[in-house]
Amino acid sequence: MFNVTRHQPGPDCSTDYRSKDVILALKKIFNGKCYLCEDKVTDPVVEHFIPHEGDPVKKFNWNNLYYACRRCNSIKGVTTDILDCCDAAINVSDAIKCLCPSVPDNNVVVEAQNCDEKTQNTANLLGKCYNEKNTGIRGISREALHEKLFEHYCKFIDDRRKLKNLDSSQQEKESAKEHLTQMKNIAYPFSAFWKWHILSDAFLNEQFKGIQ
Repeated sequence: MFNVTRHQPGPDCSTDYRSKDVILALKKIFNGKCYLCEDKVTDPVVEHFIPHEGDPVKKFNWNNLYYACRRCNSIKGVTTDILDCCDAAINVSDAIKCLCPSVPDNNVVVEAQNCDEKTQNTANLLGKCYNEKNTGIRGISREALHEKLFEHYCKFIDDRRKLKNLDSSQQEKESAKEHLTQMKNIAYPFSAFWKWHILSDAFLNEQFKGIQ
């Protein structure tokens, strides 16, 4: 999960929350990523953070509209009482630890970093978004999601290897460090993962000391 700055005022969504203007505005502020799984979305849906359940105030409220993928939208359903990535008072990527599995078939590790109910609920939801395969469709979408995540993880590992390898040239090391810095940026797919992989790695943590 990553923090999002929602610009005000938003586009007019008083009659159509799926208009082109709304979709493009959401795509921009969410960096083209699903706000839950952080995958780059090619077939987006407009997610209602607070389920509208027919209430037009919630249904057409700009501040209640979020950019999501179909998998996460389906899994979240009417879930409530989770962390809001548009709330500037909390750093959501600090609150939820995400780590890649060693092989794509294994589960993504999702851990709440404190015991409050919202954080626990969010960690539970993200665990489902990354790992749930209780239907045929969700099994296929999980496989596709894990393969994309693992592809980025392989690049992460290769950059780490270049930084660690004594035979790497200075140019190779600088290029690897620059790419790892980009991976931590919230615009990058699955950015929270790379932040936590760096924090969990003593060597990389030392390399990036002082770099936000």
